[in-house]
Amino acid sequence: MRKAFTLIELLVVIAIIAILAAILFPVFAQAKAAAKKAACVSNAKQYALAHEMYLPDNDSTYVLIQWTNSYSVTSVPPDNVIGVILQPYIKNIQILASPGDPATEQQRVYNGGLPNPDTSTNRAGQRDFNLAIKSDYGYNTQYFCVMGAYCPELFRASGTNESAVEKKAETILAVNSVWDRVGGRPVDGGNWGIDPPCRQDQDGTDTFPALPAGCTGRWYWLGWQPTSPNAWNVFGGAWPWHAGNAVVTWADGHVSVRKISTLTAGCNVLNTWGGRIFDKDRYLWDLR
Repeated sequence: MRKAFTLIELLVVIAIIAILAAILFPVFAQAKAAAKKAACVSNAKQYALAHEMYLPDNDSTYVLIQWTNSYSVTSVPPDNVIGVILQPYIKNIQILASPGDPATEQQRVYNGGLPNPDTSTNRAGQRDFNLAIKSDYGYNTQYFCVMGAYCPELFRASGTNESAVEKKAETILAVNSVWDRVGGRPVDGGNWGIDPPCRQDQDGTDTFPALPAGCTGRWYWLGWQPTSPNAWNVFGGAWPWHAGNAVVTWADGHVSVRKISTLTAGCNVLNTWGGRIFDKDRYLWDLR
């Protein structure tokens, strides 16, 4: 006759399973997070290579963040955005989404006030445009794209020349980014452009490149907002999607993982660019 398990034996087995689960679940979670970070680094590397391939095809001039401020691919002239402009070199719009960002493709396309692709005469084009706007790899636009959204059609091709970047391996090209936050929680994807933490030297000299003639203003988020910890632009639009770390793309094409706090080296960060760059050699955002 088979002997049934006693209650004590069952409880012991359950306790052992619970202990093993408590040990293994954090390990699985860490492995999953590590895999997402590795995939994000891979995406960022392809993003960096796209810039490298774009340069020789465009007179060594960096790509513009956006052509107009209409957000519509059916406007006159039609709008365009960096992630779409780079598609001949990336060839995959999904690469612009970091695996560390929980936003779904549906949220990227339809949330956040962008034009609805379903009502556009160029549905596929508008969908790709929205996904590119919500890129998790935010361009260092103030230094690499000297125009904003307020320049006439004539000045679209006025990105920064590659020769202006003195130390490419020490200059940030892009950083993981966030679109918005609700109650401090990131929502709806990334942001195609981000702001640096500082813009003026100790003597008040503005380090931003001059706007082309005919342009009336820059497109920016008014810098970092350290006294507003729940603001979407507390880090100027950059965001640490990987346990306090962000994937950083550098102007020479290499990619690294950095804590957000390390990206302010050489800079006294205050709200709305109120701080100063006190160490030009350590500051990672400008072209010097």
